[in-house]
Amino acid sequence: MPNEHVPAGSRAPLHGRVAAWLRDEAGDTMIEVMVAAVLVALIAVATFTGYSSVAHVASGETTRAQASSLAEADQARLHGLTLNNLSSSGSGLGVGNTSYTQTVDNTVYTIASSTKFVSGSGAASCTSSGTTTADEVQTTSMVTWNNDGYAGGPVEIHGLVTPPQGGSLIVRVLNSSGVGISGASVALSGGPTSVSPLTTDANGCVEFGGLSGGSYTATATQGSTSTNGSATVVATQTKTITLTPAGGTGAISATFTTTYNGSSHASTADQVTAWLPSNGSVYPVFGTASSLYNNTYQSTVSSGAQFAPGTYTTYAGTCSGDYSGSGYALANVTAGTTQSVSLPLPAMIVDVWGAGAPVETDDAPSSSVVYTGSGWTHSTTQTGNYDNTESWSQTAGNYVKYTFTGTSIEWIGPKWSNQGYANVLIDGNQVGTDVNTYSSANADQQVLFADSGLTNTTHTIEIYVVGGTAPPGSSASYVPIDEFISGTGTSSEVDDANSAVTYSGTFTHATGFSSDYDGTESWSNTTGNYTSFTFTGTSVEWITSMASNHGYANIYLDGTLVQSNVDTYAPSSVNQQAEYTVSGLSNGSHTLTIYVEGTKDANSGGAYVTTDAFVYGTESTGLLTSAPVVTLTDNNAACNSNENYPATQVPTLTQGALADPGQPYGNWTVCASSGGEKNTATVANTSYTTGNVVNVYLGSGSSGLTSGSCT
Repeated sequence: MPNEHVPAGSRAPLHGRVAAWLRDEAGDTMIEVMVAAVLVALIAVATFTGYSSVAHVASGETTRAQASSLAEADQARLHGLTLNNLSSSGSGLGVGNTSYTQTVDNTVYTIASSTKFVSGSGAASCTSSGTTTADEVQTTSMVTWNNDGYAGGPVEIHGLVTPPQGGSLIVRVLNSSGVGISGASVALSGGPTSVSPLTTDANGCVEFGGLSGGSYTATATQGSTSTNGSATVVATQTKTITLTPAGGTGAISATFTTTYNGSSHASTADQVTAWLPSNGSVYPVFGTASSLYNNTYQSTVSSGAQFAPGTYTTYAGTCSGDYSGSGYALANVTAGTTQSVSLPLPAMIVDVWGAGAPVETDDAPSSSVVYTGSGWTHSTTQTGNYDNTESWSQTAGNYVKYTFTGTSIEWIGPKWSNQGYANVLIDGNQVGTDVNTYSSANADQQVLFADSGLTNTTHTIEIYVVGGTAPPGSSASYVPIDEFISGTGTSSEVDDANSAVTYSGTFTHATGFSSDYDGTESWSNTTGNYTSFTFTGTSVEWITSMASNHGYANIYLDGTLVQSNVDTYAPSSVNQQAEYTVSGLSNGSHTLTIYVEGTKDANSGGAYVTTDAFVYGTESTGLLTSAPVVTLTDNNAACNSNENYPATQVPTLTQGALADPGQPYGNWTVCASSGGEKNTATVANTSYTTGNVVNVYLGSGSSGLTSGSCT
């Protein structure tokens, strides 16, 4: 074996890892062609030099151009609506004030349409007492899109729609303080033109256009109170009627509760509907819809003084589909007062599951790694260890306690000729007695103790120095701590000398490599020679060394080439490298085969391919240990706003990766994403007593799993 292959002290952790066709017709032409060629070359250099920046800007400009096209299309849609539809609100494309999404090339665009009557000066007619010329309807189409790395703002296009020949009438419905009342029904009668009733917007306004000249009476109904006023409409002019319901108005203040896990909890919401049964077509909504970047979920949502006296049925959500017979409260509104109601919400508990990646924690003292007793040595110059650190003691009774969350734990440390025994406790129960850390041949980063199959919750592992006694041959009784590896899966490591590892062709099998797993290593530089390892599980790693005389390998999994030209060359030797890793396999028998390719990097002095060990295991599906992004889509088609972005919460082991303590009644689609992968599930959110659990799976191989984000 060449000297370059001798392992160095530096180590990695166990699990880390144009053609232009020119034609000269005359001398002058040839000179021009040559100059042009030089210019082309210079331009090409500049192009490739700034390619990434240009590509980034081009991508952003392409996205913005698409947004402009969508805004123009929405303007065309608005200009095709009737005047009454222009001024109406709701869901769908038959109204002027709405919001909808469209996906183009994996980018989600949100198109928000809005309309308002404006005077000749551009002022909104609803805020003035009248104008001398017929108003026009200003249309606005604003397009935003999900983050694609381009820093441009939203695209916004305005237009004007001129009403048909006739006059316009604006009706404002205000409370006694001059604040607009939303959700009031306004009917128009008495004139030569018959129109359907309209519902006031958030400013308390409705606009009737295309009216023949004549006297009209407007009647506003809010709650059990009605009031009316008259105006004479003149063709080409706009008139305004201001109405204030008799008796004044009151307010509603809603708080929220939800019940799950056998107890009641405070909850939050963003919008509330107040429905007056005597006027079944009006569903006034108060509160502010939440968005991904604007969380408006509140424990209390107040309406302000906008409701005429009456008894209202209130519930969380924005449409009739969010109402249920168990999830409402009656608000008896009186003028000048605020009626408080407590609204129950069915609990929606979102559990997001994934294969938990192993967590490596070095031995350095911290809040999770606590040392007790004097005589501990903490070194930062141990080049053969994880993070180059190690702690040790030989004082009897000294111990280290590590707190972790997961289903498995490994204690990693060296085995040396001056080490002794340790006792191991998990959650206070002794599970290992006289665990031997001694070896006559020094070897680092060994699994000194491992346990799996624990419940997925918080645990502690304690390692006690026995002291005073040592295995035969040991010169001392030190107990070393290098690192801890915890997670939600199980894993095992198999040395290259294990009978489960087979070789085809001539290989050298060597011992005495202290920086290798179990101090052994096998290698060959003959083309076509190979190493095979058959295992049962869902993941596997090929652990090897890298050196200045190492070459390329080809990797086969279950007989299929999965990766070629795997380069194991390094200018300086490093050991225990995870050169190939695969996970998400079916939980069954698999075979990993490493072929010697016989070729190498130009800088390498040889084509050797080595095997140190294999690490295989079964990924255990557990609750994510970090909060994912979650969006909730209300499947009630009648809802004006059907996308919810609840505040992402800190995971808890009892409630799941995200426990959202309440959402409106009905059927929902839940999307969860983390680490560039997403999945969806549905839930019938109907239980007010025990809660509704929806499971979303982000683990490798999960059904429905795709790349992307829920944003």
